[in-house]
Amino acid sequence: MAEKGARARLEPIARRMYVDGQSLEEIATVLDVSRQSLSDWKGRTRKPGEDRDEWDRAREQRQSVGRRLKNLLERELETAEETPAGKLAPQVLDGISKLGALVQRFEQAEREALLKSTAQRAALFLDFVKDLIEYGTRHDAQLVTVLEENFDDLIQWGREKYA
Repeated sequence: MAEKGARARLEPIARRMYVDGQSLEEIATVLDVSRQSLSDWKGRTRKPGEDRDEWDRAREQRQSVGRRLKNLLERELETAEETPAGKLAPQVLDGISKLGALVQRFEQAEREALLKSTAQRAALFLDFVKDLIEYGTRHDAQLVTVLEENFDDLIQWGREKYA
């Protein structure tokens, strides 16, 4: 479990992970924070009289921008396909081209956010392993021995779980 007082450090990371589409359970596992703590942090961002908190609004906004861009591109492409050959104005083709470029950039940003999230999970796992080694060095030599004997398996498990 995360140390007491880690909220200031972990809450922004948890929020980003949530906005990027991860569930509270996944975030709790990666950050080693209880799901109840995450729900509490998330709930504190709800303003009186509103049905959604800031985390949900940010997630919805992120998802809806991409969805709207893709839908708009699809509608414009369908309209262009229904237009007789040679009757499509150059400005329409230019608009479709620019919209397609926006969709590509948005999808690239989503992929980069996912990679960043994956890198954060991997870094947190490695920090946890380092903390285990440090703890074992100070308090439990047998723990260090077990970690050494199973290090490759531990790292493989971490890759499968957090990457």
